Amino acid sequence: MARTLGSWWIKDGIDGRRIEAQGFASLLDGLSGFDWIEDHGDSDVLEKDFVETANWTERIDNVDAVMMSSHGNPNAFSVWNGSVSTSDTVKFGKSDLEIFATHACSLLEHTATNSVGRWIPAFDRLHYMFGFHTSSYSGGGQNARGTYFAMYAAWLHAVLPFFPQYTLRESWKKANILVEGSDVQWAYLRCTGTDANGNSADTYNEMLDPAEPRDPTANRSFWTARGSC
Repeated sequence: MARTLGSWWIKDGIDGRRIEAQGFASLLDGLSGFDWIEDHGDSDVLEKDFVETANWTERIDNVDAVMMSSHGNPNAFSVWNGSVSTSDTVKFGKSDLEIFATHACSLLEHTATNSVGRWIPAFDRLHYMFGFHTSSYSGGGQNARGTYFAMYAAWLHAVLPFFPQYTLRESWKKANILVEGSDVQWAYLRCTGTDANGNSADTYNEMLDPAEPRDPTANRSFWTARGSC
């Protein structure tokens, strides 16, 4: 069964946001074992796709990995009809989602007064939330962010087997070093633990493969990292 992919984007006058999100999903869609099944832009980017809502299935959880491009701040990211914040009922991965990546500014800011742990309640079966500790940029030089993320995480190794496959965390770092300046800091929040059967579900060296990984649903711990692009 293929790993499924999704792209969500709000252009807000910058078509690079669409290119960024779709670039991640479209590149992987060309590989055996991956399938791009969700693509939503502008007015079709709905709060209820991310927040638990009565009589609605969050479309974000139809896929294994998502690239989301919109505005953000430390406590929320923008959708067409509002925002998704740490005060909302967000349960990423309750059905399927393992990887949530976004360039939304400062979403993963981690300071003494505002810990990135504020996003931990959003992790159900989610493995990684990728984003930024600082502001990030869109358009022009940043258009290829999603494509580079997919290249390092899976595509290059699949097409050129002699090329190393990088872990998800390394791939996010490398992609952003290529498209951002040194004043920008990439970041991630990661969950690790064991699955329901007690098997290790250590996500530190997790790669983006066609096979479904074990989900860290028990004995969980959370880790964050950041670095300059």
